[in-house]
Amino acid sequence: MWNPKRTLGALTALVALGLPGTTQATPTPAEGQLITRLNQVRAQGVNCPGSGRRPVAGALSYSPELAAAARIQAGYMSSSGRITHTGADGSTPKVRAASTGVNAVSVTEIIYMGGGVNPEQAVRWWLNSAVHCYWMNENRYTHVGAAVVQGSRGTSYVMVLSSQPR
Repeated sequence: MWNPKRTLGALTALVALGLPGTTQATPTPAEGQLITRLNQVRAQGVNCPGSGRRPVAGALSYSPELAAAARIQAGYMSSSGRITHTGADGSTPKVRAASTGVNAVSVTEIIYMGGGVNPEQAVRWWLNSAVHCYWMNENRYTHVGAAVVQGSRGTSYVMVLSSQPR
């Protein structure tokens, strides 16, 4: 029987060991497209619904550790069909980031779920969501990891952003 707590614990252990498939030095093409588009939005500034004009923000640096944290949540979402920031074991984005070695003051996560692989669809949805658009353009964030995971319940898009590590 599938035990989500055991699965998250096992994946976290694999990430800590640096085994293949858990951390990756470079993002997949779809994940790279998400990061590129996010950095384009940040370079231009954007009008967010509800909060108005968000100023230009600095480019985010790719973090394999944040990508591993994103992969944990994207895997859970695509297998469960739940669109949530709460992990299988009740974890938060900051806890998942810490489990992969990220020690930062600020951590946030933006999520989307759809059919097929279409990173641009996820970015457009985020830009039309007041809260997601706001956090995408928050200048305190300097690092990012992304995951795109196809599963039986859909394709999950997760980006984890963090401030400078402590």
